[in-house]
Amino acid sequence: MKNKNQIVDDPDQYGSKGQKWAPEFVAYMKAIVTHPVYENMPDAIKEDGKIQWEAPSNRSGGNYQFSHNKRRDWWKNKAESIGIDTSKDQWISRTAKKIHPTGEKPCKRCGTIMQIAYVYPQTNLIKRFSEVFGESFEISTLEPITDVIQRAIDLFGNKAIEALPKLLSTAEIKFPHFNDAESLIEWVQNIYIPREPSLLSPGAMSNAPDRFDGFHSFNRCCRGKADTGRHSTNLRSYTTDRRVFEFWSEGDWIAADRLMGLVKSALREEACADGGSGPATADHIGPLSLGFCHRPEFRLLSRAANSSKNNRMTKWDVEYLKNCENNGIKVVSWYAQPLWDMRKNDVDNDEKALRISKLLRDNQRNAMRLLCKIHEAKRYAFLTYLLELSYADKKIEFINLKAKDFLTCFDKISVVTRDTKYSAEQKARRIRIGFEALRTYKEKNNRHSFIVAEKVVDQQVKSALSHLDSIDKKLKEFDVEIGKILFPTDGIISEKKLRDFTKTFPVDKIDSFEHAKNVLSIAMNEVGKEISAMWNSDRYVREEFDL
Repeated sequence: MKNKNQIVDDPDQYGSKGQKWAPEFVAYMKAIVTHPVYENMPDAIKEDGKIQWEAPSNRSGGNYQFSHNKRRDWWKNKAESIGIDTSKDQWISRTAKKIHPTGEKPCKRCGTIMQIAYVYPQTNLIKRFSEVFGESFEISTLEPITDVIQRAIDLFGNKAIEALPKLLSTAEIKFPHFNDAESLIEWVQNIYIPREPSLLSPGAMSNAPDRFDGFHSFNRCCRGKADTGRHSTNLRSYTTDRRVFEFWSEGDWIAADRLMGLVKSALREEACADGGSGPATADHIGPLSLGFCHRPEFRLLSRAANSSKNNRMTKWDVEYLKNCENNGIKVVSWYAQPLWDMRKNDVDNDEKALRISKLLRDNQRNAMRLLCKIHEAKRYAFLTYLLELSYADKKIEFINLKAKDFLTCFDKISVVTRDTKYSAEQKARRIRIGFEALRTYKEKNNRHSFIVAEKVVDQQVKSALSHLDSIDKKLKEFDVEIGKILFPTDGIISEKKLRDFTKTFPVDKIDSFEHAKNVLSIAMNEVGKEISAMWNSDRYVREEFDL
């Protein structure tokens, strides 16, 4: 195999029929082709420096006509070296699964990362769940079975624990009974999934030796006929709303996600505020993309109204958010608070509500630039602190949940502390998605970027970094530890290492980090001032502005 430095580092070179491959997939290719596990793979890098990812068997000529056959020999030797009998059926797919460094891969088309193991529900299993828990308990074929199980237990408690063994049993696998959720989920992860039950499907089908890593380039998300119900954008109703991670929003994300799921199930038949047809969907009254908090309160809208609203606020939204603040509720994240306070009282009609939405969108992009600078300086522990991981250590129940005036409401929230593998997975996911959002934001160089107060921001970032240099030695060590996990030398993130890390990272308030956050808040106050001063400018008044 040629040295990785000989690979042409140009993501735009990869694509076909005018459609470029997902950047996540291109980065994955480079990490895999240079990984020691795949050492000596024939024809890995072509003479022009481009990775030869695909080696189909039907090539009729050319320098790489026989790559397919040479790679099959490579796979056979690899199988024998790890003790897999090549005379048995599916020896090559078992080899591909066993040697894969991470157990997951991004989709070539959309970049969605999915596991290669049998973890995603088949139609028959979804039907079984519907028969027991009702059609309101919706499941996506892109949702890992462990997440489905956790949701069922969260919603139905002991009823779910008692029902799951029968639901998940197959002719080949008998599911034992458990008295607690943690033991049940651990058995599914360690025993059930590795046996590849017929009720589940892998995120990526095996395809060695045609593909370098031994798996189809298109994941389950984009495989076969397009089905909008199967795409990741529709997972918001089922699982963690990843937008709260991508926009670095504050708020009790565990409680908010729990309530979003309950809107999808327990409140789906409630009337929608816009008068549209159901089922009702959960609308963030303050959009996450504008810097508002992810908190456990939603307005019920029809799917069409929720989609068309996007990140545009109305006068009603602004007035309602101000009323929440008057009642002591925090509604906006730290980086958006200054600008929000400067202009919220100027909103007396829908046009001005749209105007403040536009201002806050520019403000959020400036905040992302600020966070990118912290990321570039490798102050990873501080960034992790901003992600508020402590919320994952809670199990939430809403007492007497109902809808009133098209809003979710409840008597109180019951909180039980938990320290489980599921909470570690939630924390790890929040870290991975949040840091990936910063990397992606920087690389895309978003054409909508509108940078203000650049000199002041840079000065305050420098001040914050200087303070972070003087923090406790142990906290500094976290910078190194997180860096090794998120940016490994082989380019492939270990989810297990990331989960294990979350168990050691402190979740309580850290004064030194709070000080650095306050310094950055001063920077965002200056950003807010400059953007607020343009309240009457064409950039925010004209109707065609693209949010």
